[in-house]
Amino acid sequence: MRVVIDCNVLVSAARSGGVCGKIIVEAIRDHEVVIAKPIVEEYDAIAGRLAVFGLNDPDDEVYLATAVAGGAVLITGNRRDFVKPRYGPVEIISPRAFLERPE
Repeated sequence: MRVVIDCNVLVSAARSGGVCGKIIVEAIRDHEVVIAKPIVEEYDAIAGRLAVFGLNDPDDEVYLATAVAGGAVLITGNRRDFVKPRYGPVEIISPRAFLERPE
C-alpha cells in the first residue's frame, strides 16, 4: 500500500512511541511511503519547534525521536547530553555496552 504520513503522526511517535510509533515502523518496513517537498518542509518546521525530551543539545532530539519511531535503542558515547539510562521507551547504551550485550 502507498501511504502518506501526516506530521501529527510523526510528532506523536516522537513523543511517546505507542500506536503512532508502530505505524511509522510498519509504514517504512512494509509499505511505500509517499512524500513531497512541502511535506518534508512541514516535518522540518515542526521538528525545529519541538523539544520533546528536553535535552541539553536540541540537535540530539532527532536521534531520540528516530529511536522512538523505529522501536530502537540509541547507541551513543555522548553521556554529557544523554544522562539518563532511558528516555521514554528508548534505552541509551554506550558503544562498549552494545558490543558486550549477549545476543
